[in-house]
Amino acid sequence: KILKLRVLDTLDLYGNVLRDVGAMALLQLVRSHATLRHINLGSNDLGVESGVAFARELASNDCLKSLDLGTDVSALYPNRFNNLVGVAFGQSLSQNSTLTRLGLSGVGIGKLHDKGSDPQSLTAAAFGQMFRSNHSLEVLCVSNNALGTAGCVLLLEGVAKNRALKHLDLSKNAAGPEVGVVMGQCLGSSTNGLEVLDLSANTMGPNGISSMVSSLIANSRLISLDISHTDMQDRGCIALANALEANRSLQICNCSNNNVSEYGGLAWADTLWSNDCLTTLSLANNPLGDEVGVNLAGVLSQNKTITHLDLGSTKIGDEGALSMVDALEGNTSLTRLRLSDNLISETGGILLADMLERNGRIHNLDIAANQVSHTSLLRIKTECKRRKAAASSEEPRALQAQIRVLKKKEQKILETEFRIARAVAAREDAQRSAVEEKEKLLQAQSESKKTCDQAQSEVDEALELVDEIEKKLELKQQELKDYMETSASTEQRLEHELLNQAEEKQELMKQIDLTTKKLDDVRAAKAEKMDQLTGDLERQNAELENMKSETERTQVLLRELEMERMKLLKQDEARKKKQEAEAARLKAEEEAAAAAAATAKKAAAPAKKKK
Repeated sequence: KILKLRVLDTLDLYGNVLRDVGAMALLQLVRSHATLRHINLGSNDLGVESGVAFARELASNDCLKSLDLGTDVSALYPNRFNNLVGVAFGQSLSQNSTLTRLGLSGVGIGKLHDKGSDPQSLTAAAFGQMFRSNHSLEVLCVSNNALGTAGCVLLLEGVAKNRALKHLDLSKNAAGPEVGVVMGQCLGSSTNGLEVLDLSANTMGPNGISSMVSSLIANSRLISLDISHTDMQDRGCIALANALEANRSLQICNCSNNNVSEYGGLAWADTLWSNDCLTTLSLANNPLGDEVGVNLAGVLSQNKTITHLDLGSTKIGDEGALSMVDALEGNTSLTRLRLSDNLISETGGILLADMLERNGRIHNLDIAANQVSHTSLLRIKTECKRRKAAASSEEPRALQAQIRVLKKKEQKILETEFRIARAVAAREDAQRSAVEEKEKLLQAQSESKKTCDQAQSEVDEALELVDEIEKKLELKQQELKDYMETSASTEQRLEHELLNQAEEKQELMKQIDLTTKKLDDVRAAKAEKMDQLTGDLERQNAELENMKSETERTQVLLRELEMERMKLLKQDEARKKKQEAEAARLKAEEEAAAAAAATAKKAAAPAKKKK
């Protein structure tokens, strides 16, 4: 009753044991509050009745943006739903276009009413169908719901065709290797928009992980990936590391608790040399060993993007710790390093504490559960605390700078308000001026009426003038008639001149025909001359052939015959020059004839145009 009198945006009642009665009462509040956007009713011992009611409400509600009914594993009063609630949510969300976040973790929507597994995977099928029509849901958390391999596959088939979903949590759902294959197809689809994916605590194994991560080579959208507790082993880890050498979008990756040994860790070290996108990496609870620690330290000496690195419970000893000390001396990006529960001795702890005091970036170093003395741990804890305080003091300075900016904006607002006030005063003056102008307009209207009367008298005078003009027009028409008769006689004279021009044109055409005949005669003479020259040239060629044969038979008189041949060649060149001169003369005659023809055509053109 109290909440009905308030304007609400967010309602968080997590862990208040409301049960179905309280939830149904709150549902009435949801219907009456148009401003309510976010609701959290997790761990309230809700049953199927309230779950189905909230699901059906989403079909018609166009206000809610976020609804969380999920339950933590450690909750004393978890919400207890079944597949009926899951199917109801799937059907309602197909009609909803406003909800962006839905939390249903740990509520049993993958089970039947008797808590047995659902062989038909009705919930997953409903959600998979929902993703084909819903384009608003961005975050879906359905972890720990016993969906199984078949259910996860059905759900992911719908996710593969949905661009809106950005965050998907399918952890703790007993998903097998087949889910890895389908997830790989989903991540490789161009119609999928996933950015955050949590598949932890599923039995996907190395086969499923290898099938999934191969799609990361071409994927450019996924930012965060959690595949911890999936038993990926070395084969899956190596496949993931190889894929991330080409991937340029993934920033957060959790591979903890996966039975990854030294081989998988070394693959990660090789990948981080070329990957410049990953910022957070967890390899905790994997038996990596010192060699992996040394190689990762070498990467950290050059890497500029890793900010969080978790190597807890990885069997790293003093050798790996000392390598970390040397590497972090020059590292400027790492801010959080976890080395707890390893094999680091007191010497390694002291060196890490010394390094922490020298390195200005790391503000969270965890080496608990190692063979390190309390003194070293206290030094590290004190230094981390001091670093955090220094980092927190930077925030007030930033706030002070923002305050100064806001004050300047406030000053500008005051100046704007002053300008607005001046504008309002100017507007009032303008209104007063408008009233005065209106009075002047009324006066002008009375004066214009007088002017209209005068204009009417002037119009009467103008009509009289029109009558006089009409009389003058009749006189002009008579003059036009006389002019038309004169024009007729002029037209007859022009026709006589055109006939004369036609006769002149015929004479010119005859001259053109005579010129054309002369040109044809010249061309025929030129052809005969060319034939004669060709015959002479052929005879000369025959003579040359005879001379060549005589040269072959008479080797003794070679020099004399050579001289005679040279003389003949010179005579041949003279003849050719004479022939070319004759050809040039004929061409000149042809051009002169063509020019004469063109002159005749030009002489005929003016006569034609005049006609």
